[in-house]
Amino acid sequence: MKLRWLLPSLLSTFLISATAEAAKLEYWRFNAEQSRLDLITNEGVQPKALLLVNPARLVIDLPGTTFGGPTVYKAIGQWVREVRAAQVTPQTTRLVIELGPEYTLRPQEVRVRGIAPNRWFVQLPKLQPLALGPQRSVVVPVPLPKRPPSQNPGGPRPRPNVRVVVVVDPGHGGQDPGAIGIGGLREKDVILPIALEVARLLERQGVNAVLTRANDRFVDLAPRVAQAEAARANIFVSIHANSISLSRPDVNGLETYYAPGSSSGARLAQTIHNSLLRTVKVRDRGVRQARFFVLRKTSMPATLVEVGFVTGREDATNLRSVIYRGQVAQAIAEGILRYVQLK
Repeated sequence: MKLRWLLPSLLSTFLISATAEAAKLEYWRFNAEQSRLDLITNEGVQPKALLLVNPARLVIDLPGTTFGGPTVYKAIGQWVREVRAAQVTPQTTRLVIELGPEYTLRPQEVRVRGIAPNRWFVQLPKLQPLALGPQRSVVVPVPLPKRPPSQNPGGPRPRPNVRVVVVVDPGHGGQDPGAIGIGGLREKDVILPIALEVARLLERQGVNAVLTRANDRFVDLAPRVAQAEAARANIFVSIHANSISLSRPDVNGLETYYAPGSSSGARLAQTIHNSLLRTVKVRDRGVRQARFFVLRKTSMPATLVEVGFVTGREDATNLRSVIYRGQVAQAIAEGILRYVQLK
């Protein structure tokens, strides 16, 4: 079988700091209709990817992660023959997406993206048919992408006589519910009303608030960034709710993220984080760095706020409350306004 690999791959990889103790792969599922593999762990890990041939397959290793069981095989269909998960070393879980014998993918179109500290997905493109012929086995490492200099986060661009523009980004939506927690509490149902209220409060203070979605619809990550760039936004605030295993309702709290190396993003994250701690009763899990797509790819100061754990006993109860969500929205809006005043 002759395979045509286009190199180098431009696989966008989600990076977060490795943890001292082994994480656990809590959930994985391959959606055949969307050609998408979803993964959830209880802690952050740094995925590594390889492309192999004979047979053609995409290998995703999760260092520092345990699987906790025997190898699992799931048959899929014609192009993706099967997906399997296994513990290949005591500290490494491996997932393999094995392609059918007459098809391959164009590796530069594959996306591996983080959507939360413990969740990411592998999105395959449309698969291409191949001519048959002899070919020796090849291992192709997937390099980590480098952020172009122009993508480095910086301060807001000077825009005299124009209102401050803040992009408010409620994550997930539509067919992507995000995290699902206690009693079926869905992340997308929690964060949309918070985001809508944040935008309303900002508009009342003379800020031009732009929502990446104002209803229950799916918006991919790249269009969210594109919308912020097109609006020439001064600030980007993404709103999410966190999750971990349903067996850990003791894990609760607020986490706020910014891109590594972004001093303005760090200030924005800390200002909003402090505002939330002053306004609502929530555990403090700190301000952290993460290479989330929407933080790395936006050119303005950006932050991602995880308002609580839908799998947490305390947080899930609070996040079901309309009054509590309103308080969270008020705190986020006040944090944004405080950051604008400081700048």
